[in-house]
Amino acid sequence: MFWRAALAVVLLAVAQMASAQGAGALRTVTDMSGRAVPLPAQVRRIGCLEVLCYEKLFLLGASDRIAMMVQTNAPWMEPTNPAMRRIQKIGSEPNVEELLREKVDVVFRTFGYPAPAKIDLLARMGIPIVVSQTMSATKIDSIDAFVESRKRMLRLFAAVLGPEYSERAEQWCAYHDRMVAMVRARTETIAPSQRVRLFHVRGPQATHTQGLASNTYWYGVIAGADMVIKDTPLVGRGDVSMEEILRWNPQVINIGRFYPADLVNKDPRWAQISAVRAHRVHELPEGVFYWDGSTEGVLLMLYIAKELYPERFTDLDLRHEFRDYYQRFYRYTMSDHELDLMLAGKGPDGLRRNDMNN
Repeated sequence: MFWRAALAVVLLAVAQMASAQGAGALRTVTDMSGRAVPLPAQVRRIGCLEVLCYEKLFLLGASDRIAMMVQTNAPWMEPTNPAMRRIQKIGSEPNVEELLREKVDVVFRTFGYPAPAKIDLLARMGIPIVVSQTMSATKIDSIDAFVESRKRMLRLFAAVLGPEYSERAEQWCAYHDRMVAMVRARTETIAPSQRVRLFHVRGPQATHTQGLASNTYWYGVIAGADMVIKDTPLVGRGDVSMEEILRWNPQVINIGRFYPADLVNKDPRWAQISAVRAHRVHELPEGVFYWDGSTEGVLLMLYIAKELYPERFTDLDLRHEFRDYYQRFYRYTMSDHELDLMLAGKGPDGLRRNDMNN
């Protein structure tokens, strides 16, 4: 049985490589790890082996090219694009034979995932592998470097798809630059001693957070927050100790990933934290993907700016900005009811839950 399965994989690979050679590997892209990746002239079928892939392809208007994607459960994914239900969902480790059978032209992956042996096998089978995010592995040392990394990531997806997608990517980059400049102009003059201390809960445990390479950290910094994890060695996601949190004494706590505020509010260890005493533990909205990793991180920045410094952002209408973003980049018109739910940190069903604990 094993040799038959192995033979099937090899035969599928040979057929796929012959097809790719017929199309011609006429171009290369440089991925987020700095590798030059040869690509066929046309990329029609894509394997999304990292969770941020779908949202970016949807933004660029190319979600119909996704042959298979890693299962995830972001709340506004299906309502904004019912067609995505037809995309084949896969588990945490892809089946190479399935990828070959689906005739994918390219796969997107994150740094360090899937397992190296699986990556080697994909490469031997002739499937181009593009590293499209390295957030958990690469420390970012300035706002400007962070901003450029967000734009570079989206431009990479557009480059893989083809030159006709560059305009949409540049529209988002221009919007992002404009929003960042507006927020920075109003927050960069805040004295360090006057900045609001902010802690982000990623979940599923209240001590689990995002590190120094994340959307939540850098968009918080841009929005003028004193991000209390700033002196930790944490780059990707991970745990901090309760002793550290008590010492930091955050004034505001944001709960992400559709976990409940009860993670903090109902735990007596947090009772004396300033944010709890002042009732400033907030359940963050989420979108087509979670704000801690997606292009919607720019909305997270606007949310934090308004949340921490409303007097500096009296003209910032979050309802307008959210509606405009979804119409402009996702081609989806949000109803007033949907905006009410999103701003309240709820999903389209009016609930807040993370069934996958991811």
